[in-house]
Amino acid sequence: MKLPPDFPRDASAATASTPALDPVRVIVVGRTALSGIDSVLRRDRSVELIRARTALAAIGEAACPIDHDSPSDLTVIASPEAVPAGRSAAFAAAIRTVDAHARLLNLGERPLEGFDAAIAASTDAGGLVVHVRHRATPAAAPASVPSQPPATVTPLPAPEAPSETIPAPDDLDPAAALATGRDPVLAALNALKRRWNLTDARIADDGDKGVAITFNARPTGRLVTDPPLPAEAAAREAEAIAPWIALARQQEQLRQAAFTDELTGAWNRRYFNRFLAAAIESAADKRHTVTLLVFDVDNFKIYNDRFGHSAGDEILREAVRLLNTCIRATDRVCRVGGDEFAVIFHDPAGPRGGAGGNGGPTSPQSIAEIVRRFQRAICDHRFPKLAELAPGTLTISGGMATFPWDGRTVQQLLDRADELAMHSKQQGKNKIAFGPGAEQVCGS
Repeated sequence: MKLPPDFPRDASAATASTPALDPVRVIVVGRTALSGIDSVLRRDRSVELIRARTALAAIGEAACPIDHDSPSDLTVIASPEAVPAGRSAAFAAAIRTVDAHARLLNLGERPLEGFDAAIAASTDAGGLVVHVRHRATPAAAPASVPSQPPATVTPLPAPEAPSETIPAPDDLDPAAALATGRDPVLAALNALKRRWNLTDARIADDGDKGVAITFNARPTGRLVTDPPLPAEAAAREAEAIAPWIALARQQEQLRQAAFTDELTGAWNRRYFNRFLAAAIESAADKRHTVTLLVFDVDNFKIYNDRFGHSAGDEILREAVRLLNTCIRATDRVCRVGGDEFAVIFHDPAGPRGGAGGNGGPTSPQSIAEIVRRFQRAICDHRFPKLAELAPGTLTISGGMATFPWDGRTVQQLLDRADELAMHSKQQGKNKIAFGPGAEQVCGS
């Protein structure tokens, strides 16, 4: 399925066979009603797909592009439970405050207030097709929506992404530091040292030294200087630096949220893309391997439909928790679709434990055992909301591909792992298919 820059002029959007179009950033808001759409979009190379469980999360995602290469063309697709009709106008206004040219679509018979069109999804022999049921009547933009695109939001760097920390120059003010992705608190402290000709100025978490810093009546640390400032001056400087500390912490929370799946706590798709690309680059440089496992929960829709969304959510959360108990510290668990997950097995130090790394507790050969352990754990786990069907019924199927033999880029590895996962499903489920490279490395 493709989402063209403008809506399709015929009855339906193009299917997966349509030639590639200009890149588009798509935020899918909601859960199961959109699972078929986001599953197909994830495999579309022209789409940067972002999943948001709530309307508030979608607004945050719209305001925080992954990086400067993120497509500027934004489309938001909302399911009925995520954006109720009574709140649609406010949601649309918030999205267009971030991006005045954003395109808003909703599943339903008619467009929600503030949305551009209502759509419906169906499946035919050509794949998933999106039908435009009804377009909104063109209307003047609300007065609160700017006529020009807003200033570019500073993109948030991926956590743990390999990058050099650039200290703020001594003459950089806090606002300029924030605008250029540097630490505004460090800039404020540097400015403080210049004003008072201090040897040192820092923020301490606790202790008796320095003067307390508060913001909105909440303590945020203590300002410690060398030499100590006069009491009145110290209080004034503490009050001035407090907002920058609060803002820096808020930015850190947003940075973390931008790369974390809200429901499960796993890393999300944007983190997956960044981390796997960095892992491949590092592995190529050091002549190491990177193995990618893509899997989903067998018959997940049946459990979701029979026991409800809360049971489905529990399955996904517990799957991530169990998997995190099996993997190594350097591996990463990412949620890349509705019930689709990807695990990046990456050891930046390379294989250890014996000649050539064979057989050691952290060697690549242990990856196969990690996966088997997880399969057993999820099958044996008792899911309270599944009642009489727990334990012993939940299984996973997936595919494993290894750099460099099974693919040399993020997309090549993902495509190969997807193909192998599909093969596992066709073979009766509860299976993990290995690519030739993964077979060689993992010794399965």
